[in-house]
Amino acid sequence: MPKRFYLATRKDRASEADAISATLKTHGWERTLTWTSQDGQGTESHARVAQEELEAVRAADVLIVMLPGGFGTHVEIGAALALGKPVILHAPDRKALETPYPCIFHYHPGITLLITERLDIRALLACMP
Repeated sequence: MPKRFYLATRKDRASEADAISATLKTHGWERTLTWTSQDGQGTESHARVAQEELEAVRAADVLIVMLPGGFGTHVEIGAALALGKPVILHAPDRKALETPYPCIFHYHPGITLLITERLDIRALLACMP
């Protein structure tokens, strides 16, 4: 059975997320959901996508977060923590980690912090369960 991950970040960082996902795939990892833009779609579509994203977090072995994230990123972090899933949280610097204010959940014991300018795939793989 493949190892599975969900990747959370802002929609405008989809190309970065896809590049990380492609590299992880070469190391035997499978992305549970590749999200797409919901711009211009109605609330019924949003409700369906929200359920799909939470199900993808549930199906994952690990949640990878790339800060800064979007509005749903911290919902996904909360869902993963509630489900007992490990979370790898990448921030390019302390400012990104603590803006607009420090989030106590970034320091939850279930979270591994990676604070580096660029997300290094070797460092990420070293944190994977």
